[in-house]
Amino acid sequence: MADNNDSSTEIKDTDIIFDCPHCSKSLAIDYRGAGLTIPCSDCGKMVEVPIPEGMEIGDIDSTEEEQEIQILNLRRLLSVAEEKILHLEEELTEIRGRREVLEHEHSQNITRTARLSESATGLLNALKGATAAAEKIAEDITDETDVQS
Repeated sequence: MADNNDSSTEIKDTDIIFDCPHCSKSLAIDYRGAGLTIPCSDCGKMVEVPIPEGMEIGDIDSTEEEQEIQILNLRRLLSVAEEKILHLEEELTEIRGRREVLEHEHSQNITRTARLSESATGLLNALKGATAAAEKIAEDITDETDVQS
C-alpha cells in the first residue's frame, strides 16, 4: 500500500506542474485536468489549472466518465459561485444601509456645524461689542482722571 501512495505522488511526464496563486504551493495534475478549477491541496482555495502552451482543451480525450466528473465539478463550482453571490448581495445590502445612516448623520452634522458657526459669529460680534464698550469705559475713566488732575 505504501508503494501505491508513493506512486500517486510521483510526477509523470503527462502532469501539468504549476504553483497555487494563493499560497505558492507547487501542484501537479494529470494533463486531463487542464482548464479545470480545483481546490489547492495546501490552502484549500480554488485554483484554475493552466492549459499548457500549444495545447487545446479539445486535444484532451475525455471519457464519458471524465465528462460526468467535469459536469459535477462545474455544478459544484456553480453552487459555490451562487453562494458567493448571495453573500456579496447581503454585504451590499448591509453597506447600502450603513451608507444611508452615514449620509443622514452627515446631513445632521452639516446643519449642526452651520448653527455652531452662526453662534460663534454672534459670540464674536458680542465680544467685539463688549470690547468696544470696555475700551470706551476705560477711555472715559482716563478722561475723567485727567480732568480731575
